[in-house]
Amino acid sequence: MGDGASKLAEANPFKFGGGGGSMFGGSFAQIMIVVAIVVLIVLLSGFLIWYFQVKKKYWIKIHVFRIIGNVPTRVAIHEATEINFGRAGDRLWKVCKKGFFSKLKPLKWLPVGKIQSAPKEFWYYIREDGEWINFQMDDLNEISKKAGIKFTNEDMRLQRLATERLLEQRLMEKTFWEKWQNTIMTVIFFLVIAVCMVLIFYQFSQLLDQLSPIINRQAEITEMIARECGSNFVEEGVNSGGDIVPVK
Repeated sequence: MGDGASKLAEANPFKFGGGGGSMFGGSFAQIMIVVAIVVLIVLLSGFLIWYFQVKKKYWIKIHVFRIIGNVPTRVAIHEATEINFGRAGDRLWKVCKKGFFSKLKPLKWLPVGKIQSAPKEFWYYIREDGEWINFQMDDLNEISKKAGIKFTNEDMRLQRLATERLLEQRLMEKTFWEKWQNTIMTVIFFLVIAVCMVLIFYQFSQLLDQLSPIINRQAEITEMIARECGSNFVEEGVNSGGDIVPVK
């Protein structure tokens, strides 16, 4: 046991001195290991702080749309941050691709967007000439009215709902297991848990019953040892002629 502890102590790189090592011996190597570990910890901490600062700085989400196959399609989601320039309080958006290392090279510089589609989210449409235009979705109800599109009749909507209900009852009838499988599995799960708890408490009670004689026997042995030690102490005091000091 002592040899193992001494070997562990010798293998500890944080143990300085000892062993008669010179400045360029074991102690110097241990110091360099500690310095390297400290430097790595500092670099890692600095990188994490910088990473979270950059993530917090690029809080603007830029959704980019363009025509693909005669259909306006979202083609990318970029991130941007506000950059102040000049002394008149002017600002620009520095747009970069998603990804940490993509922040090192800006993709585009944009004026500050005015139309927000969602919290921290702005939509941009790339026109044919390549310019990015900040836009928002129009009211489809108003556009449909202007186009003269007639909405679905209320009676037709109710008839469609009734048809779906009939199809669900006749053609999509679920089996007993499909309807009640979640309930049955939940009940079985709680029953298994309950049985396991009962078995655990039962085994624990049996263990206590088996430990009771051992504990009683241990108490008897302890009491017997105390009596024997007390009697031996009295006999030695009498034989040596010394005074017996009563136990307080």
